[in-house]
Amino acid sequence: MTTDRKRAVFFLSLTLIIGILIGALIPGFVGRFRHRDGKDMRGGKDNKEVVSKHDRFTHMILRVVKSDSVQAKIIRPIVEEAASRIDELEKGSNASMAMIMDSMKLKLQPILTPEQLQKLNDFDAKAKNHWRGGRRGADTRGSDNKEKE
Repeated sequence: MTTDRKRAVFFLSLTLIIGILIGALIPGFVGRFRHRDGKDMRGGKDNKEVVSKHDRFTHMILRVVKSDSVQAKIIRPIVEEAASRIDELEKGSNASMAMIMDSMKLKLQPILTPEQLQKLNDFDAKAKNHWRGGRRGADTRGSDNKEKE
């Protein structure tokens, strides 16, 4: 194999690897950006309009049942009430999960080494951040602040 041919094979292989990496990383990055703070960038004429979680849920239900304009006026408040109830349930569930995790950490404290405890605390902080940031309205900071005082 000549030097030019080896160079060509190298650059083709490098291009393939870079393409695979880009293909694997871009969807995750876009997904995080789209769903930040329970908002979605889909919906506007230029896809610049920020649409709330409730609005997406309402539009999805209206699209699934293929409602006409008269039905949509009747359906919309019912669906929005259900979305609010779901959010409240999610908030309560996330608060309960935080309390369970805190209780578990207290029970594990005498058993774990300081390094293990730090890893557990890091994991817990990351999970709570996901509940707050990844899930709209699931804010458990109030209970965390009370325990730290």
